[in-house]
Amino acid sequence: MKTEQLIVQYLYSNKKVTLQDMGVFSIASDIQIPVDSDKDIVLPADSIQFAYDPKAPVDDGLVAYIMEATRKIKPLAYSDLESFIILNKQFLNIGKPLVFEGMGTLQKTQLGDYSFTQANTSHVINEEMPKLITEKLKEKVTFATPQKEKNTGNNKAALWVVLGIFILAAALSAMYFFNKNNNESTVKNDSATNTIDTLPVNNTADTITNLAAKPTVSTPQNVNDSNSFYVVIKEFSDFA
Repeated sequence: MKTEQLIVQYLYSNKKVTLQDMGVFSIASDIQIPVDSDKDIVLPADSIQFAYDPKAPVDDGLVAYIMEATRKIKPLAYSDLESFIILNKQFLNIGKPLVFEGMGTLQKTQLGDYSFTQANTSHVINEEMPKLITEKLKEKVTFATPQKEKNTGNNKAALWVVLGIFILAAALSAMYFFNKNNNESTVKNDSATNTIDTLPVNNTADTITNLAAKPTVSTPQNVNDSNSFYVVIKEFSDFA
């Protein structure tokens, strides 16, 4: 519900409403305007009066009425009312009238004050009030993460999936290392074979010839014997 509608309804029920820094609206005590009526009621002439007051205070009753109708806290309700008054005062300064349906029209005069023209009929809009929101005075503040609902079936399925992935990864790792070790063993055996094949083969004939060319001869000892002969012993360095 708009702020100007709340101001009109509060005037109907309270017979008086003050707009800060603007003035006071009032209704004669002998005039009754039903707030809960869906039909417009003809207003007698001069039934609503306005008194200009540039130093008019805040109407606490109006703020409380806005709080009850909008379910807002007091600072927000006061802020809405203040914003409404400031904005419409700016419009009044540039010559745009402020219209309250069911109450009248406010305009700025050449003297700098405000003049009021009463409406002919009342106009009350009955709108459904917002639901009351109850708040705890001392609500326990916690930063803990709310506990999630347990889903046993999904948890088991996820566990089996994770377990299967782990087993598959272990099998692939074992195959990888097994193939790697086999490849390394094959490379080593090939290297050893190539080394053996490339070793030089000794020529037995040449070796014997060389050894025969340079024999080691032991010096014969003089033996007192009737027969004269020499025993020559050759020593070789290897079996070949």
